Amino acid sequence: MSVQELKALPRLGAGIGLRRQHFTEIIERRPQVKWFEVIPENFIGRGGFVAESLRRIGETHRLVGHGVGLSIGSTDPLDMEHLARLREFCDQCKSPWYSDHLCFTMVDHVNLNDLIPLPFTEEAVRNVASRVRIVQDVLERPFLLENVTYYMAPSRSQMSETEFITSILEAADCGLLLDVSNVVLNSKNQGYDPAAFLDAIPMERVVQLHLAGFEENGDVLLDTHAKPVSDETWALYREVIRRTGPMSALVEWDAEIPSLARLIQEADMAQQLMDDVVHSTTSN
Repeated sequence: MSVQELKALPRLGAGIGLRRQHFTEIIERRPQVKWFEVIPENFIGRGGFVAESLRRIGETHRLVGHGVGLSIGSTDPLDMEHLARLREFCDQCKSPWYSDHLCFTMVDHVNLNDLIPLPFTEEAVRNVASRVRIVQDVLERPFLLENVTYYMAPSRSQMSETEFITSILEAADCGLLLDVSNVVLNSKNQGYDPAAFLDAIPMERVVQLHLAGFEENGDVLLDTHAKPVSDETWALYREVIRRTGPMSALVEWDAEIPSLARLIQEADMAQQLMDDVVHSTTSN
């Protein structure tokens, strides 16, 4: 997927994650939400209320798939049956692209139920890039990798995080889901400049953004997705939009999930900030 093809993808504005506790309200009220991010592992193989709700919400709102189960960095063989199901899911939802995390979650076919960071090595670059090319071929749509949090530097690293991410994106010719909050967390926990991180990655490959809240645990920031977006994340988000222009930005809230109205309020803030930055940039 060339840079030009990535740039041609739709810029959806600010959306929110689709959560089961909001299904009925969304169907009945049809709120003004620009798009919903959908985790297919929560829907594949499900029938009844869940499947019917997804179908009805997809009739009135844009849906975009974002997964947690590819384990793209694993050395286990890719699960081709799961990929086929993902392709069918994305086709049904008319998802313009698909994304998952730059990490591994499986070892010897055992699901660790966590996003484990990869060592920043040439071997890992080759492994991930080759698997991403297969994923894009099967899904027949752009595939995005998301930068993840890590609480200690991965062992045996041969390069920086930004060199690692850039090498994979270019070798696989895929897009980036830039998790702005994860950049803030890693910059605090690992002691680097978040603006320098943006300088060092290929921003032209950014297709989507994530914004989420985190919590403090002593001197460490934890990626909990259980709080409103932080001031530090909003500030870096402004800088990202200044560099990229209008974008598809997703407010994540995965624990202690608030009301639908509260989530929409957070997305409205993301949209307003995006509009303000774009207007300021274009008027100067």
